[in-house]
Amino acid sequence: MERFVWKRHKDIFKGVGIYHITFVVAGRQPLLGNFTIDHDEPRCLPTDLGSAISHDLAEIHQRRPYVRLLAKQLMPDHIHVLLYVTDDCSVSIKEIARGMRQGWRQMATTVSIDPQMPSAEEYKQMPKGWTQMPKGVTQMPKGGTQMPKGGTQMPSAEEYKQMPKGVTQMPKGVTQMPDTGTHQPLFETPFFRTLAHKGQLDAMIQYIHDNPRRAMLKQQNPDLFTLRRDTRVGELCFTSLGNLFLLDYPEKQPIICSRTLSEQQITAQQTDALYQAEKGCITVTAAISPGERQIAKAIRKAGFPLIILLKDGFPKAGDPHEKYYKPGGVYFEACAAGRLLLLEPTADTQTLPDIQTRTEQTLREKAEARHWNYQPIPVTSDRYRMMAANEIVKVLCP
Repeated sequence: MERFVWKRHKDIFKGVGIYHITFVVAGRQPLLGNFTIDHDEPRCLPTDLGSAISHDLAEIHQRRPYVRLLAKQLMPDHIHVLLYVTDDCSVSIKEIARGMRQGWRQMATTVSIDPQMPSAEEYKQMPKGWTQMPKGVTQMPKGGTQMPKGGTQMPSAEEYKQMPKGVTQMPKGVTQMPDTGTHQPLFETPFFRTLAHKGQLDAMIQYIHDNPRRAMLKQQNPDLFTLRRDTRVGELCFTSLGNLFLLDYPEKQPIICSRTLSEQQITAQQTDALYQAEKGCITVTAAISPGERQIAKAIRKAGFPLIILLKDGFPKAGDPHEKYYKPGGVYFEACAAGRLLLLEPTADTQTLPDIQTRTEQTLREKAEARHWNYQPIPVTSDRYRMMAANEIVKVLCP
């Protein structure tokens, strides 16, 4: 069995190691493929550009002998790539990725999906009589070519297929060609992640190959994967994602475990929580302490609904990736099944007079139990926010 090298030192983007890279098409345009169902399994059917990129990835070891492809997954608007750099060379993974992007950008000019519209010269070679815009196309890109002299309209989608070699065909779902110009990259700046221990490898390969199914689930359940910035429960305000109907259940149980609890005490609380969940009670927790995380995991694995409060768990408002956020790992499956609601309290909610009073009272009681003098702590501190989260859990479970 091959022994991999894991990244643990400071220079995490250079040298021997395993790297997960996500390349995203500029503007998230689906230029690389379209979803289809094959034997009840969703898969991404590649466009010509997607096929060319897949072939290029398969041959990366021939161009760079010190780079091995461990896994890849083509998606309509992005690509997941898992690379193993086997030599401590002078080239960083970011430089390798930059070369890949440049090669793919050049490749896009020779296949049927090109981020540029046909040139005026190519328009002159088109059959006469074209009378309409392709379905879904709304405008020419900035920096694109002008219509040929005397031309007034674009060809139809069907007629696009008959264009001479080098002329583009719009893939399904594209409404506007990317505003890339002639010198802009086809892909945005990639996302990088290094693998630091053995247990991550199999999980990462499974995650990469499972992307089409996860994307299809998200498309089929848009309400469950919509990030909402103003979810209100009484005076409380949250950013939320998941099944909001869980808030309407009349019976809810708070899970709050002190870090001083023994294993036996946590196990007893977990047994009772599972019993209540089986009776239809919705479990609510901030999942902060080890005991809370253990019980939340048991509830989720048993298939019962769960409401979890997060601390800085969602992208900030206005973040370019806000639209594409989805919960990771096992939370994704629970969310797709309608058994999960994630709530992130706003800063104003954490400092509501009632929440602040409750939090300070709990902190005072904890200090007195240890015979300490209670000293108020800043409401912006992590300690306050964690304690406030548990008080909010109590308010949600009257």
